[in-house]
Amino acid sequence: QMTRLAALLLAALAARPAVASVSSTVASARRRAAPARWRSFGANRGCGPAEGELPASSAVPAATLEACKASCANATGPTRCDTVEFLSANGTCRLLHGPVSRGHASHGSECWQRLGEDYTEVFVMLPLDIVSSSREITDAAELERMFDGLQEAGIDGVMVDVWWGLTELSPKVYDFKVYDQLFELARARGWRVEVVASFHQCGGNVGDACDIPLPRFVVEEEGIWYEDAAGVQNREYVSLFADDERLSGGRTPLDMYKDWLEAFASHYSADLGGLISEIMVGMGPAGELRYPAYPSDRWSFCGVGEFQAYGRLAHKSLLSAAEAASKPAWGAPPNRSSLGNYNSTPDETEFFTTSFSSDAGRFFLDWYSGALKLHGHRVLALARSAVGGRTKVSGKVAGIHWWYDIPSHAAELTAGYYNTNGRDAYGELGQIFAKEDATLDFTCLEMRNTEQREECHSRPEEMVMQVAMATGSAGVEFSGENALLRYDRTAFAQVRSYKAHLGSFTYLRLRADLLEPQSLARFAEFVSSLHSGSADAALAPADLEANSSGEQAAQPPALRL
Repeated sequence: QMTRLAALLLAALAARPAVASVSSTVASARRRAAPARWRSFGANRGCGPAEGELPASSAVPAATLEACKASCANATGPTRCDTVEFLSANGTCRLLHGPVSRGHASHGSECWQRLGEDYTEVFVMLPLDIVSSSREITDAAELERMFDGLQEAGIDGVMVDVWWGLTELSPKVYDFKVYDQLFELARARGWRVEVVASFHQCGGNVGDACDIPLPRFVVEEEGIWYEDAAGVQNREYVSLFADDERLSGGRTPLDMYKDWLEAFASHYSADLGGLISEIMVGMGPAGELRYPAYPSDRWSFCGVGEFQAYGRLAHKSLLSAAEAASKPAWGAPPNRSSLGNYNSTPDETEFFTTSFSSDAGRFFLDWYSGALKLHGHRVLALARSAVGGRTKVSGKVAGIHWWYDIPSHAAELTAGYYNTNGRDAYGELGQIFAKEDATLDFTCLEMRNTEQREECHSRPEEMVMQVAMATGSAGVEFSGENALLRYDRTAFAQVRSYKAHLGSFTYLRLRADLLEPQSLARFAEFVSSLHSGSADAALAPADLEANSSGEQAAQPPALRL
């Protein structure tokens, strides 16, 4: 009998607008059979605590770290090796016959832990306002208490937003001191940190419980913001159409991102690849590579959203593309009357029922999505250059699951994902990420089709599978997260069904109710299942339960509670 995962694979192949290559399933198999991965505890860090018991060990000569790792990989039986400590000064390689959970300061030492082939790392997002607008840790004592409770779940680390608006108060003057303190709390527990380079404001998305604007010298600029058809500006993130605009200080937005990323990489140079295991670079609202097509003050679920293709800079870009194609009449967005408004349904519009597949419609959608892809490529390249290969770089793509099951994929289109007319939006994004050796992070992994409102034509399961196959085909690491706060085994089982494709999973988000005994026990069970076990393991029916989070299931993936 066909497994549920196989059925989803076939459904995703049928739903996607482009034919999937067989290489995508081959890539998934290769992912499962990939060599063991390694994680570092950082430069100048020895294994384990400075004082205390360590697993049994043996010493072998090794001229390089790679030779030391090879000796570990070849050790079997009673001498099986889980961790190595390499001292470059004298070529000493210590093979530890067991895992360690932390490192200690030791000049010239490197400690690396071997991860199993089936090991999927698990991180937990910290609250958006964990650092206050006054650049202090919000309730440090309570955070330590929560960290102590969270440690029982066996997670690999935490994810934290490092806000542009809190760290660059004046041009090219950076202050990361409060994050130094926060990162040390993670280091003390043997955790690693996924950093989000948050070039967007905090506040303005569904569920945002914070108010952290962009730097004042950016907010004061005019003419660099997204605009909708009514001329209403969205100031959550600088418009990608302004990427090359020189602002009052002489820098372009891309210059600003580059300078910030280089300053961060310099400040935390010793921790890149160790304590700091990943830098997720923000590329749009909510840190996602997309247009602000569904702002919380004008949109409600499950409206199609609106294109953000207006304003002087966007018009200049579109007109230039139209003239280059010898189609100057296509140099303006589709007529507003054909698009509806933020809260329209596709069948109420001309564009999302017929015009999207016209020659002019195809040209517009290609330009609109192409501008987004170019922006993503350029920002990812800046991040990759700044870290110089010393730690992982990633970016987030939003799970716009409503209207996925109609021909136009309307809500995806307004967000910038051209997933119709024979185009594969996620395959094209995968190629962009592949060029910069970046991990693609995707939302809504906990959602099931049966939980969604029928009238919204949502198919989150097929959507996730389309993205997983696209990244596998492109050779890109796939990571994921949940969109809604869920503590139930049903949601955890849905995430686990994608385990064969996942390099890591980040849980949204740390709150006091996650640490309630029943919730924490379920979460610890979930973490353990991602660290080992079968990718297709299914919970017994008695273990499956309704969404117990108190949240409505059919909500947008930008929900950031």
